[in-house]
Amino acid sequence: MERMIVCKLKNKGGGWYEIAKVGKWKGHKVGEFELTKEDLNQIVFNFQNIGLDVVVDYEHQTLSGQTAPASGWIKAKDGLKVEKDSLLALIEWTPKAKESIKQKEYRYLSPVLIQNTKDNKSGNIIGWSLHSVALTNTPFFTELEPISAKSNHNKEENMSKEELEKLKKENEDLKKEIKTLKEMVKKAKEVAAKQKVSEAISAKKITKEQESWAVEYALKDEKGFEEFIKNAKAVVEVPSSNQFAASNKPGDIDVVKLALGGDDE
Repeated sequence: MERMIVCKLKNKGGGWYEIAKVGKWKGHKVGEFELTKEDLNQIVFNFQNIGLDVVVDYEHQTLSGQTAPASGWIKAKDGLKVEKDSLLALIEWTPKAKESIKQKEYRYLSPVLIQNTKDNKSGNIIGWSLHSVALTNTPFFTELEPISAKSNHNKEENMSKEELEKLKKENEDLKKEIKTLKEMVKKAKEVAAKQKVSEAISAKKITKEQESWAVEYALKDEKGFEEFIKNAKAVVEVPSSNQFAASNKPGDIDVVKLALGGDDE
């Protein structure tokens, strides 16, 4: 037979909320009960297998069968976990519930745990499971802190002023280091591009006049430039002197005059 345990407890606050813990209790209205770490892991296992979001309502209205608006939801699959001796739930609050918590209209959580859960498909007993959770103001457990609408994933809210200033300083130092590294990388790329262009000029793949253009090309598209140089044919430079010009040296033949049919003097 299923045994339903309704446990009301305080909470630390944050996105992850402690909804159950290892221990033994004798004063519950349904009688004495105990939760071990194995029980908590069983709850997580069954929650993941069922694969449905678990409702967080107000004052256990889901159990009474009356209209039961959700105050939040524990998302399927990844919404429960065990840390040390505690069962934690990742709760997404509705805007209304978040405001109620902010205004301290509700301060505690109350999980509904089923001890001898029966699987709907097989009919087999699968152990402890989480039925629902409620916002309430009458906790069963009194050891924990009241809930808060703030998320413990927002680290800045939980940091001291000194810690926050230290983090900002480290962030600024990191930005400076990144800027320096970027400048070093840029300089190294410029050196490499100029070297590639110099080699291309030496190989007569481009002319000296094309140097500026080639450096810019190599910086923008290194692989493209390398492919261009690989496929480029060597440049043939035309001599600036006129090899057909007449020579004034004694004994030289004036090939221009000879080509015109003139006599060599």
